[in-house]
Amino acid sequence: MLIFKPRYLKKAKLLRKGVVKFLSYKKDLISENLFSEITQSLEEFDLDVKSKDKDKIKVSAKTLTSLCEKSVPPPRNPIIRENLEVIFVAIIIAIGIRSYCLQPFRIPTGSMQPTLNGIICHVADQDESDNYNPGFIKSAWEKFSEGRTYVDIRIPAGSKIERFEETTRFKFFTSTKIHFQNPDLDAIKVGVPMKNLFQEKNRGGLGLRSALNISRSFNGSRESSKEFFVNGRHKDIDYDFRLQGHCDTGDQVLVNKMIYHFRNPMRGEIFVFNTKGILGINGGIQSQHYIKRLCGIPGDDLEIKSNGGPLYVNGEVAKENGIVKVFEEYDGYSIIRKIRSPDYQGINKTLLQNNEYFALGDNSDDSADSRMWGGVPEENLLGPGLMVYWPLEHWGLMK
Repeated sequence: MLIFKPRYLKKAKLLRKGVVKFLSYKKDLISENLFSEITQSLEEFDLDVKSKDKDKIKVSAKTLTSLCEKSVPPPRNPIIRENLEVIFVAIIIAIGIRSYCLQPFRIPTGSMQPTLNGIICHVADQDESDNYNPGFIKSAWEKFSEGRTYVDIRIPAGSKIERFEETTRFKFFTSTKIHFQNPDLDAIKVGVPMKNLFQEKNRGGLGLRSALNISRSFNGSRESSKEFFVNGRHKDIDYDFRLQGHCDTGDQVLVNKMIYHFRNPMRGEIFVFNTKGILGINGGIQSQHYIKRLCGIPGDDLEIKSNGGPLYVNGEVAKENGIVKVFEEYDGYSIIRKIRSPDYQGINKTLLQNNEYFALGDNSDDSADSRMWGGVPEENLLGPGLMVYWPLEHWGLMK
């Protein structure tokens, strides 16, 4: 039996088996002469194995191995190839983690403030203008630590804006280009999303729309689209227009996509869900990710009795830490959304059906949530928020 054979004979048998497989796989790829050489060397190797001469087997094994290696040309630029293989494997692992375990998500709005920050902008006053020339080192550090982008918009007198164009790089870095009707004027790039460029100053935006008296819609353009055409229909720019300020990025968070396979969603935790099929959100057509606090699970009877009050769950004040924090430390819950309240009438009380969850923003006065568009179906749930990983000043677990 093989178990009682000397070790060198066991290795010889394994080598022969490997060479036979090699010839079978590479027969069409190597030359006839080399194939013949390897076959002849294999026959000589078999004779040496039969003789059980250890030294002869060692020599013929080396010759046989050398011929097989000779038939496979070495790769060009092996260092580059190895690095590319490592990068490729890393990408595959990253895609796997993102698809099944953790997914990054950016907070775009202020509906969860102050628990989670959306994009917040500050417009400089005249006496603050010197602060908006911070220099490369300071601006780079603040971009890294705080996610801050400095804005200095200069529009020359007499110019007419043709359109605004929003572009995104690497899914996280969004900027807006201002194009002019005069082809001699270069487009101005502003490192913030179009929404925040237009949004009013008292709601965390830069207020450019109001400053230039730009209408809400022209030629079917929509604020949510990637291009917004103006075609010169704005306030006359009689003198050089300048707008300075800064915008702090929305918190970048990681979402745990695995945990809901092992436990049920819990009331009080921050969670992310998909809007596909929720009719109250753009007709349920768009597939977007929203982040809110999970305030109701299937079967819950929820009630908000007064603006600025607590949330009642099944007749009692909610006891979960995250929900209590909104009432005790923030401004409480509102029956209706106070900002742009004509969007909907709000609710006092609701009973959740099977597989239905209720989402509320911590910034209750300025959050479009389940009070407006109803419950979130269970199949839309992505997972609970895990942690904020950027900017560094907000780094930590979500609560």
